Amino acid sequence: MKKGCILDKINEINSILNKFIEKKIKEEGLPILQNHIPLFYILPEDGSALIFNEISNIWGISKSSLSDIINKYESQGLIKKCNCIEDKRTVYVSLKSEALYIVQKLLSIEAEFLGLMLNNFDNNEKQMFEKNTNKSLKNIRKML
Repeated sequence: MKKGCILDKINEINSILNKFIEKKIKEEGLPILQNHIPLFYILPEDGSALIFNEISNIWGISKSSLSDIINKYESQGLIKKCNCIEDKRTVYVSLKSEALYIVQKLLSIEAEFLGLMLNNFDNNEKQMFEKNTNKSLKNIRKML
């Protein structure tokens, strides 16, 4: 990829975002790892449960990795795991109320980054940026 091209700039935005989130997680003292953030967004905030296999499919990670991650946060009292009475192979996973502050902090961190990134954009430019980003994603998702 040629230095300075649009794809290089997209990669740089992603790299800066990852560093920003990592820094904020440490500053806020959040008891999670950055690469585990998707779990806290996948699980519903209302405490309703999802099936373990469904989470694995949504997130796109292996069941063994997901099992380790869920066990970690279950032991911290952030996630609840329970077996189905009818089918012992089915496991339900949900966020405990103690984890809701993490989700809210993560949303706040993302909003802060977006605010910084779009600082000099007027409302029309912000809308066009989002519209064009969505259009680009739609175009490239067709390749998969």
